[in-house]
Amino acid sequence: MYAAVALHVISVVLEVGGIVTTVWDIRNARRNLRDFIRRPRHAYASSATVTSEAYSADVVTSDTKTLEQRVEDLEEWRRSVPEALDRRDREVAARLETRLQGDLEGSRRSVQAQLVEVSEYLEGGLQSATVSYRGPAALFVGVIVGFCGNFVALGGV
Repeated sequence: MYAAVALHVISVVLEVGGIVTTVWDIRNARRNLRDFIRRPRHAYASSATVTSEAYSADVVTSDTKTLEQRVEDLEEWRRSVPEALDRRDREVAARLETRLQGDLEGSRRSVQAQLVEVSEYLEGGLQSATVSYRGPAALFVGVIVGFCGNFVALGGV
């Protein structure tokens, strides 16, 4: 009789302890998740460098030019404008592409780092493997001990 009572007391203690531990672990997991979400994230900077270039319009005057010389110079300049514009467009496109690739690489590294952190969190990297199973294990052992207490009370042993 005393053995059955002792087993029932042990069972109650284990079951209550298992429930309390499980509730405590759930509260801690919520707090850990909240802290994880609020934690500052690392954002990788762009690897592209910012360059600036100023185009200057040089005006060189030497002698007084005749109208024909001025028209000829103007015609020569007009013929060189499309090539200069094409060259400028290629340079600007190359700079923009470099800058965009750098920005994309920084964004990719930032997102990848965050995904790794979330994966580690979801896999339980922030807690030991035994933390989440202590409460259910104690509850299970308590139920088994309670069953043994009932078996002893029935006179099965």
